[in-house]
Amino acid sequence: MVKRTIVLLFCAIFVCSCAPTYPKENLIEGIKDLVLKETGRNCEVYKFDSTIYLDMEMDELISTKNEVVNEAIKALQNAVFAITRVSLSSDAEIKIMVISAFDPNYQVLLRMYQNIDDVKSYFYQRISRGDYEQRQLIEFEGPDTAKETILNKHYISEEEYISRLIVSQINMSARTNPFLSAAISALSLRYDKFDNGSIYISSKMTDAALVRKLLSKIIEEKLDEYIKKYKNFSLKSAIILLDNGNIAFEVTANKIS
Repeated sequence: MVKRTIVLLFCAIFVCSCAPTYPKENLIEGIKDLVLKETGRNCEVYKFDSTIYLDMEMDELISTKNEVVNEAIKALQNAVFAITRVSLSSDAEIKIMVISAFDPNYQVLLRMYQNIDDVKSYFYQRISRGDYEQRQLIEFEGPDTAKETILNKHYISEEEYISRLIVSQINMSARTNPFLSAAISALSLRYDKFDNGSIYISSKMTDAALVRKLLSKIIEEKLDEYIKKYKNFSLKSAIILLDNGNIAFEVTANKIS
């Protein structure tokens, strides 16, 4: 999915250099029209300051047939292409895009985030393809949190974006590390909030000692890595919350300049 998205975004930037500008006054309708054209599906679009949300309802996400689910994912990727194309050729201020696909009963939610500055940096070769892939932010929500997440639309600051990205990358790292896979899946790590320099990460675990042993090192590495990538030094630490809401432990970022 990530590789296909990169190709689509590259094409989006190339196309938008020739495409007419989408005036900010018609931004919402412009996105809706292009998504309908590219995917054959209707969507809802919202703007909060410099954050754009695009919501697509998809029955196919809960299908047991792989080909049906793949078609839904393809439609979502084309929606990413469309909203990126519009955003890059508009005079509206857009920094973060949030593209969501969910079923009508909110049993599952797939979200893809895009940072416009990252897209531009990749296109102009200020960052490598590998670096760009490490900036991919994907979130999954189940029936307990999908609807609440969809309804919670707000301006996303750079600090929140980086915080979500760190949690997303920790979760995705489980795919390449068999040891972490079972542990992270069991922990159900989720971004909770960013407050006063700290990223709050919720966890399903109740044993603080086990959480600390498994996660401290990888969280410290990710904090340092993404503070350096984005040169945002307002992120100071990550706080892990237990299932009951109590603080398990805190990981402090190293001083990076």
